[in-house]
Amino acid sequence: MIAIIGAGASGLVAAIVASRRGAKVCVYEKNNKIGKKVLATGNGRCNVTNQNIKTSNYHGKNPSFVNSSLNHFNTSTCKEFFSELGVELIEGQKGRLYPRSLQSSSIVELLVFECKRLGVEFFINTKVDKITKKGDIFCLYVEEKSLHVNKVLVATGGLAMPTLGSCDSGYEFAKSFGHSIVPTHPSLVQLVCKEDLKSISGVKVEGSIEVFEDGQSKTFASGDILFTNYGISGSAVLDISRVVSRSLLYKRDLHVKIDLLPEFSKEQLKNLLKKRQKYSNGKSVAVWLDGFINSKLARFIEKFLHVKNADDLNNKELTKLVYALKNITLHVNDTKGFKTAEVTAGGVNTDKINPQTMESKLQKGLFFSGEVLDIDADCGGYNLHWAWASGISAGNNISQG
Repeated sequence: MIAIIGAGASGLVAAIVASRRGAKVCVYEKNNKIGKKVLATGNGRCNVTNQNIKTSNYHGKNPSFVNSSLNHFNTSTCKEFFSELGVELIEGQKGRLYPRSLQSSSIVELLVFECKRLGVEFFINTKVDKITKKGDIFCLYVEEKSLHVNKVLVATGGLAMPTLGSCDSGYEFAKSFGHSIVPTHPSLVQLVCKEDLKSISGVKVEGSIEVFEDGQSKTFASGDILFTNYGISGSAVLDISRVVSRSLLYKRDLHVKIDLLPEFSKEQLKNLLKKRQKYSNGKSVAVWLDGFINSKLARFIEKFLHVKNADDLNNKELTKLVYALKNITLHVNDTKGFKTAEVTAGGVNTDKINPQTMESKLQKGLFFSGEVLDIDADCGGYNLHWAWASGISAGNNISQG
């Protein structure tokens, strides 16, 4: 008998694979619904995977831990797995793959159907409080009852999105068997800034953003950047948020620089502005910039200059304007936290987990998979792919012996 704790992405595929290999599987889920977080992914469309899965998309204390699972379960294997379930995938932007239905419910329903077809038993609204082991048998303490099983897979997820039922139980199970936990922090999360950005709230640009920690450049991303009342969001911001969140955890001094016009070099931009100045015709700087950049941003940028009339911009002021357009500097003092984060960074330290099998090196028969481990990934289907890949590895190996 195998017990899987958590009916999320990783737990479901592990249940399927283990059952296909002849194991008797029971899945325990403390929520009232299976696959709650999967249903919310990709804005309800479920970004299943990506065409360009690479180790470099993954992070943690030891990112190379993912290699074995990704080698066995790559994009091609993933497509085949879901095709057998009845899911056809289509490609969106940046190599992202979605179900043709564009409904995450399709993924969950077909995974659950396959589990039930194979005889997997689900126990919903059932919280596992503690796990112990005596001899070769694990004891699960569930609502004042004790259940005995041969092997256990902890697929409880992380701390992100607590409204969907996330919790720290997986970390507690791991610690009870001697595993250490890499400090957790939010990833793929919006950032809170010290500056007042209400005047440009709602403005979205296709730009680039660079993170500076204690004055040193740490990471860089390009894509959507959305200005909000509290700070910044958008795909580029989510991509750099892991580094920012970790820096905040260790109380580093942080700021970001946003380039509104990364397609232009400083020199190209200055020449273009000089050309536009010929037709300024007494316009204010804000009106003169309107039509070139968002009007709210134009008024925001105008504040950085001492000159109000575009006709009066001299060479020094134009240089200053170019700098302002390519270096909006914001000081980050927080994230929006696990409440809105898509993923948890940190988790069960992978140093005591076998990367080939997902089995604990400290306790035979105890396995871990998915977000509960100290592995997180970039935005774009990479985190769900890790859930599938690690679940497949765990399912294949937990059913042996």
